[in-house]
Formats: sequence, C-alpha cells, structure tokens
Amino acid sequence: MVQKLVLRNEVVKVKGRVKVVTIKKDEFEKFLQLRKLKILDKEYEALMPPVDSLEKNTIDVNGLAILVQQFMAGMLFASGTTSSVSPAQMVLTTQNNTITLSYTGNININSQGVTVYLQILQENGNWTYQYYYIGFDTTNSSYTISQLELYASSAMFTIYQTYYTNLVRIAYTNASFSKTSDSYLFIVWLIEFENLPPYLVPFTPLLQNNIGAKAFFSPNYNVYFNNGNCNFECGGNCPSTKLSGFITYIQNNSVVLEFPVTAPLGTGTTNLEVLLCAGIDFNNIPNVSGSTSTTLTPPVTGATFYVAIATITITYQGS
Repeated sequence: MVQKLVLRNEVVKVKGRVKVVTIKKDEFEKFLQLRKLKILDKEYEALMPPVDSLEKNTIDVNGLAILVQQFMAGMLFASGTTSSVSPAQMVLTTQNNTITLSYTGNININSQGVTVYLQILQENGNWTYQYYYIGFDTTNSSYTISQLELYASSAMFTIYQTYYTNLVRIAYTNASFSKTSDSYLFIVWLIEFENLPPYLVPFTPLLQNNIGAKAFFSPNYNVYFNNGNCNFECGGNCPSTKLSGFITYIQNNSVVLEFPVTAPLGTGTTNLEVLLCAGIDFNNIPNVSGSTSTTLTPPVTGATFYVAIATITITYQGS
C-alpha cells in the first residue's frame, strides 16, 4: 500500500520595495552616495542613490515560478539556454509607449540603463539575499510614467558551460511621475529572499548580479533514512536517495516547489527518521551546506510492507 506524508514544509519570503526619484541635473554628483554592502563577512562599496523610503510593490508569482523552475532544472540536470541572458531590465510604461532600461555595469551621464548590486546578510546562520536594482535615465528625454516592471534572470555554470534562465518579470508597480528634459530619473528597486537557513539556500535562485556570482552545477540534494543500523548523518551509510524530479505550481499567490521522496518501510514500522542534506557551490561567494531532520509517522502500522511518498515542499511567498 502507499501512504502520502509530509517530510518538510518550508516557506521562503520574497519581498520587493521600490521608489522613484527625479533630480535636477546639477544635483547629480551630490545625489549618488558611496554605500557599503556586505557579502557575508566581507564588504565592498557601491555608488548608489539613497535607499530609504522604499514602498511596497507586487511580486509577480508567475515570473517567480518560471525562475524557480528553471533554476532548479539547471541545478539538478544542467539544463537551460546557453546563450547569454541579460541580468536585468526595467520596463517603463508611458502615456505613448514603453521605455526599456537595459542592463549596464555602471551609472553614466547621457544614458539609460539598469544595474544590480548584490548584498548577502547573515544572522544566526541564516542568509538573506538582497538585490538593489538601480534604473536610471540621465538623457534629455521627457515623459510621464504609469507603471514600472522589473525583469531578472539567474545563471549556473559547469566546468564547460554556463546555463541561463529566461529573463522574466519578477515585480511590478503602478506609478505616477514625470521626467522632464532638465532632470535625471532614478529607480531604486530592492528584491529580498529572506532568512534562509543553510539547507534552503541551495533551493533559492541566485539572481545574476554585479559581482558575477553564480551557482556551480554540483547537485547535492540528498535524503537519508535511519534504519537503526547505520551512521545517520550527511554523507553517512544510511539508505538514501537523491532529489531529482520536482513540480512547481502557483497556489494562494505563492510559488510552490515540491519534491516527492519514496521511502520503503518494513513490517510494523511506526516511525522513520529522515535527514535532508543540501549544499551548493558558488564562484565569488562562499559555498554553503546544511541539513534538517524530522520523524515521519505513518498513519497505518502492522502492514507487511508499504511505501511512504514523502514530499519536501518549499513555498516562495511574495509580499
């Protein structure tokens, strides 16, 4: 017989905040600030607009679902497009058409573009990804905006090849502001993946960023079962299986990533200790690994044999 059980049910909070600022051209040099950002215990400096007074936006769960699905497919199966994909893009809807701000590494005079600065914070061992997307228009153009959209992508690499996700919309907001020919426009957009325990970091897309940090294809997603006669730890000799197949779907305005895990159980089994171990390697930032364990209690005992279909569910909750 078959029983369906829940191994883990985790929630990853994805938040977005944005603001739009226009300044006079002669205020440009004073407006940008040298800001210290952290990659865990290391710091670097970035020239950015002020990041205070950001307002809530809407996370696009459809785009986020595509990003999560393609990132996990890349990490598990080394799949994805091999043609280079832009790290970021902003689309501004005006009264007459749309304006696209394409990715560039720096903020320049008499140009349009968007750049992205990565920050990784750590508290009590948990990680928070912060992405500061800075859109700018320092040309003489003038227009009135009604909506802003943010697009992003992820990438992972092997020894021989880099694989990219699609460039997808991950956030949007209604807006009402005007840029005049004698002003400069700046958009500050902060996207956060909050409070990730180490074992959840490998399941969370690392978005393309200014320091070129990418995930390395090294599928390290394992589940161990304690049979009472083995070394019950990551890398131990207990019966184990690798996470492979998965599904993604949208539910209650959240993205759900679900892995089924099959665990054969013997006669009269009343519970089963299960250990999830996950790790990920990066370039330009430290590697990370972690684990979490639980006890599955089958609802039926005394059967001669049955299979437990235990699901690992990770919900990416936009707010």
